[in-house]
This record gives sequence, structure tokens and C-alpha cells, in this order.
Amino acid sequence: MSKKNQYKVLKFYGLPVQNDPSGNWQLKGDAEGQSKIHTWRIGKHTKGHYRGPGQLLLTENNLTVMIVGAEPMAFKDRHQETPCQRLLTAQADPSLLKKGQAIWQQNK
Repeated sequence: MSKKNQYKVLKFYGLPVQNDPSGNWQLKGDAEGQSKIHTWRIGKHTKGHYRGPGQLLLTENNLTVMIVGAEPMAFKDRHQETPCQRLLTAQADPSLLKKGQAIWQQNK
């Protein structure tokens, strides 16, 4: 593939989130109540722009995820990760981001 057809690929580390009854974002746990880090990437048709940790994204399965970290990814390696559908303009609360980044650091 020629260079002109390539695009910048970022790998995102994130935690699924959901709204609580008051409309605030909270971490969505699994069956044991644990929040686990998952990875996604920017795809060719991903809408929106990445602004930084704490930003929310929407997966192709309409799951809302809080980004806790990002790193560049080689274009040739992009098929190792699932593309996200849309980067939202919404931001998570700073305290939730701090909690999410602590989980990410434990799992590195």
C-alpha cells in the first residue's frame, strides 16, 4: 500500500463505562465487579478526533469506553486491534480518570 493511503493509527487503552442514575459516568464491572483494560485503535472510518485521556469513545458494538491511555501504533500492525466507531466529545470526571489510570498502571 502506498504511503498516501496510510493514516495515523493510535492504540487506545480503555475501560467500559456506563451512566449511573444521576447521569454521571462510572466504571462498568464484569461479573465479579472488576473493571478490565481493553484495547481499540483508530480505524479508517473512525469519526471524531482524539483529544486526550478521559475522552469517551464508542466501540463498533455501541459500548462506551473511557480512554485511560494511548500510544502510536504501526500502520502494518493495525489488524491486531479492534477499530473504534467514534471518538466522542464527552469527557469523564477527573476522579474517574484517575481511578481508571490506576487500574491501567496495575495491569501494565
